[in-house]
Amino acid sequence: MDLVLREKVRKSLIEAIGEEKVLWTETDLQAYKADSFYRLMADDDRGLYSLDFAVLPETTSDVQKIVVIAAEHCIPIIPKGGGSNLVGMLVPLTGGILVDTIKMNKILEVNLPNLYVTVQPGITLKGLDEELFRHGVALNQVQGSYKVATVGGSICTSGFPRKNNKYGTIADRIMSLEVVLADGRVLRTGPKVLYTSTGYRLHQLFVASEGTLGVITEATLRVEPLPEAKAAVMAFYDDFLSALGAASRIKMSGVMTVGLEAFEIPEVWDYEVPAGKRGVVIVDFEGTKGEVEAEKSFAVEIMRETGGLLSSTEEAESYPEGYEMIWCGLRAMSEQKRDIVCSYVPYERLEEFYQKVWDEILLKHGMTRTPFGERCGLDIGRYEMAYATFAIPNGDGWHEDYASATKEIAELTVSLGGSIIACMGVGLKYRDYMRFEYSKTALETMRAIKTLLDPKNIMNPLKKLPDIEH
Repeated sequence: MDLVLREKVRKSLIEAIGEEKVLWTETDLQAYKADSFYRLMADDDRGLYSLDFAVLPETTSDVQKIVVIAAEHCIPIIPKGGGSNLVGMLVPLTGGILVDTIKMNKILEVNLPNLYVTVQPGITLKGLDEELFRHGVALNQVQGSYKVATVGGSICTSGFPRKNNKYGTIADRIMSLEVVLADGRVLRTGPKVLYTSTGYRLHQLFVASEGTLGVITEATLRVEPLPEAKAAVMAFYDDFLSALGAASRIKMSGVMTVGLEAFEIPEVWDYEVPAGKRGVVIVDFEGTKGEVEAEKSFAVEIMRETGGLLSSTEEAESYPEGYEMIWCGLRAMSEQKRDIVCSYVPYERLEEFYQKVWDEILLKHGMTRTPFGERCGLDIGRYEMAYATFAIPNGDGWHEDYASATKEIAELTVSLGGSIIACMGVGLKYRDYMRFEYSKTALETMRAIKTLLDPKNIMNPLKKLPDIEH
């Protein structure tokens, strides 16, 4: 943006929403450049990493005014939630206005008879639940970035919660959304109901949209009464595949779990691991006291039948409580570069997937396991996500190796009948690999939707959708 236009836009923004909500100095903008993906960008790409303004709206009206100004001058807009994504969703490759929704954090309505809550997008998942607990209900979207992830950000990335087996994902929770479109119009996607046979499901367009179709300014979400009882069970196995088989038995038994996970135990872990055990299954339950006791007993029997060595109750029940710290813990680790795979892989191809990821792709490109993260893992149940954490070596050529490994893992995932990324979104990291997963017709349809809602291409441009022709 040239200096004359920048000054004109600065004055327009200040006049529209107030000087205290507009940031434009290099010092103020620096904080918005320090995202997780920045460290994994090539040096040449970092030179493109610029930003003209960051704005802090508090109302839908504020957002409308910002979007109208941006649309008038064809200035890119980048909506921001908690900023915990790892795929470059917030990288302003073409400059523009970053819309930080952190001040849009109000709870607008708690409707207990109809079990819903209406909120602004900037409230964190944890902050929302803490308030809902006072009313005896919860959203139940505990994910690895629970403390920092916002409602809007979770919707835009289709966040993956640990409790998905019983409560679904945030996409299943949405009843209605309010969205400011690229021309400043306000769209209400539908009535505040969870199920209807009328109209198109417009709110689903904005799930995993990554800010490319509009700015979410309000969300009405289904909540659930707090459970009478909770329980968790942890069992150790000889290896990951043994743990995986046990978890699959629990899943296929039909018992109602809240969260179910199997993974290879990392080298550095907070729990005491029995000698010779490298795999673990953790399952938790919520509900009435009677059903939780019955479900726990049923799962324990399966774990024993499959050779599991049960941990103490205290250890088992502390794991779900600490799940909210996973992302924060990964961010707080050493300065060594690392990344995480979060793919959907059909269960029957999972062993092949991990064998090729670790013994072929990562090995070939010099990527190694990190002592702090799981080498192989699966969230299993209603929705499933295969994950693995690996370290990226320092030295010349690391970026080329990392980019090649990422591409090859994406190709492998699709070849096995999976999906490249099961949470966090596409951003820049996976944008060019969307062609592996979707046909040209499918991508053209997505692009047509984008063009209809954002004809000037100002909503988070160059993210999510690849260039169809190249």
